[in-house]
Amino acid sequence: MSCISIDTICCWSEVVSLHVDKLIDTLPRTITSVDDRAFEGCRSLTSVVRISSTVTILGEAAFSRSSLISITLPPTITTLGAYVFRGCASLNSLTLPSSVTTIGAYAFSGCSSLTSLPLPSSITTIRCGAFFGCSSLTFLVIPSSITTLTYDVFRGCSSLTTLALPSAINTLGSNIFMDCSSLSSITLPSTITAIGDRAFNKCSSLVSVRLPPMITSVGTRTFGSCALLTSVHLPESLTAVSLTAFEGCSKLTTIEAHFFPTATRITTLENNNLLGFKDMLIDAGFSSRNPDCVIAGRQPIHHSNMYYAWKKWARTTSVDGRLPLFTAAARSLKWSHTSQIFYANMPVVHEKDILTGLPPFMLAAVGTASDLESVYKLLREYPSAIFITDA
Repeated sequence: MSCISIDTICCWSEVVSLHVDKLIDTLPRTITSVDDRAFEGCRSLTSVVRISSTVTILGEAAFSRSSLISITLPPTITTLGAYVFRGCASLNSLTLPSSVTTIGAYAFSGCSSLTSLPLPSSITTIRCGAFFGCSSLTFLVIPSSITTLTYDVFRGCSSLTTLALPSAINTLGSNIFMDCSSLSSITLPSTITAIGDRAFNKCSSLVSVRLPPMITSVGTRTFGSCALLTSVHLPESLTAVSLTAFEGCSKLTTIEAHFFPTATRITTLENNNLLGFKDMLIDAGFSSRNPDCVIAGRQPIHHSNMYYAWKKWARTTSVDGRLPLFTAAARSLKWSHTSQIFYANMPVVHEKDILTGLPPFMLAAVGTASDLESVYKLLREYPSAIFITDA
């Protein structure tokens, strides 16, 4: 299938009716899919009034960079391929049938005239960048069947003012609302556990945000350059946060978090980072050392960007019920690797390992490469453990 330009008319070998003033395309009844790139770049194609009811798939980039203004889809379509309407800057009218289940990657990217798009409840998958650059899109309802929105989905939707996310959503990808400059409010469901880097970067109309209670990480420039953002609530579940998370938020005066030991009001910026934010994280037990490096026996890597909640991590059991200090002891890690875990959770030195029944110093001593310094310093903190007879 090919697209051949004749004067101002874009012709396809199986088009059955044409009008010079406005191209009307009626696809034949014998096909089941519109192939990849079938009408890509057809600048004279402005309207598709009927597609055969045998068609179930619109292939990758099928109408990409065409001059489509409107298209009528049959009730049999299940899949919109990747880039299917990419760059269709004149497309302003589209109704998705209830048969559609999948919207491909960047399917509507650059559809800058599309103001609204009702999404049927049948949709279960919206892939990355689906609405990237839909700068006129003002209204959208996400079906309740959607649980994950990956990266770039609404990036550059600069007219989108508010959005209701389904209650089952659990993941928001990187850059998902980046450059949504009109987004002034959004309710994040309590089911969300992960928000990607730069998720709300340059959302310059966003005033306040309350992160869901199960969020564990706030990454690089998650709220960067949110010029009107004045307050943020960080959940108690937070285990890692980037110092650049609020970079460029010049009006941010309040960061509320229960794990902060002192006042949470911050009023000024210094060197593109919130003044005192780093100190507040350190006071709350956060560190630039990645705890996973320690438990793996590697020299902890210092990151100037990400800070990790060591106190929370040191008190969290693994799937086998073992605390990090006992894991470090069992692996006979050196004191330089285990000391920060110990100081983040000193009381654990008085407990016994759930797997072996041994206190940490004895567990460290019986390892295949036991480190005497770790044994000595752990025993020094719990000298009575030497008299334990039931271990």
